Amino acid sequence: MIWLFAGSLILPNVIFGAFSDKFNTQNNENRELAAFPEVSLSSLGEFPEAFEEFYKDHLPFKNALVSLNNYMDTSLFRNTKIGDVVIGKDNWLFYLPSKDGENAMADYQKTNLYTEEKSREIAAGIAKVQDWLYGYGVETFHYYVAPNKETVYTQYMPDKPEIIGEGDSRMESFARYMAENSDVEFEYLYDYLDGYSEQYQLFRKYDTHMNNLGGYITSEKITRDLTGESLPIEKIVIEKGEKPCRGDLSRMIGRYEELDDDREYGLSDFHDGLHYKVKKEESEGGEETLKVFSSNSSNERTILVIGDSFRLRLEKFLPYRYQNAVFVRIDDFTPELLEEYKPDDVVVITVERDQRYMENLGEYICEK
Repeated sequence: MIWLFAGSLILPNVIFGAFSDKFNTQNNENRELAAFPEVSLSSLGEFPEAFEEFYKDHLPFKNALVSLNNYMDTSLFRNTKIGDVVIGKDNWLFYLPSKDGENAMADYQKTNLYTEEKSREIAAGIAKVQDWLYGYGVETFHYYVAPNKETVYTQYMPDKPEIIGEGDSRMESFARYMAENSDVEFEYLYDYLDGYSEQYQLFRKYDTHMNNLGGYITSEKITRDLTGESLPIEKIVIEKGEKPCRGDLSRMIGRYEELDDDREYGLSDFHDGLHYKVKKEESEGGEETLKVFSSNSSNERTILVIGDSFRLRLEKFLPYRYQNAVFVRIDDFTPELLEEYKPDDVVVITVERDQRYMENLGEYICEK
């Protein structure tokens, strides 16, 4: 029994270490995994706890075990929530974390409405950023909030969790407050996108983000607001792709390969004669942080788009509309970008669930 116990502890590590390249070792979690802790006399007291965190994140056969466990949860026990991922009807996946600063569950259940005082504080912070940008020569500033996926496609959510609150959600209430009390061009995109959601699939089924259709419709909305021109999606050719369109949510529940029935959409016959190219690109740890485009558009203005990951879907379409377009991750924005590219129009876009950016916009923009 002693040898069996010792073998159960040692052999998995030996086998996995020798054949790790044969197993799935991808990071399937929406966070950075713990690194091997520093070994030194000064950190000796913290080493056991740090090593435990490292070992849990890099456990031998972890992905296979998680995948098996999740399969049993979903197929045998019919669970509809694994971690922060909610499994909806027709296998639609939704990301509903419940944590400070990014509480999508509270958004969905309508339990986190702002007080009027909090709304006033946030509105003042956004207006401060607008005035600061105008001081750099920016002529137009718009703030857009992209709706959570479950806000648009509520019909695919399971019966539980239930919606608790009545009336408007946090973002609907705040958008109304901004319309009535602020001169900032602020828009919550739910109503606009909802008008297209029945005819078109705007979000990826197994990912938190929009697909190309959602990106195009949002880009043309922004273009119309800023330039007065747009090309409706009804006037372009849409083709459904053949390859599986997988996503971050299917990876998080260990079903990345199995959930393969979603497809991305290809768009064509739009912006004839126009083309763009990437002038500059920067990334960090595989994540895109800055991208600069130039095009042969007749619009000589420069646009700067500051945002979270929802900005990435706009990169395929907005550069057609400006001779110069700059996209930067909000965490990496610096005032030097304003001095270098001298944008005429500035757009900030963040997703509904991640309220940190909207509530503390000054810290990410003008207080750096």
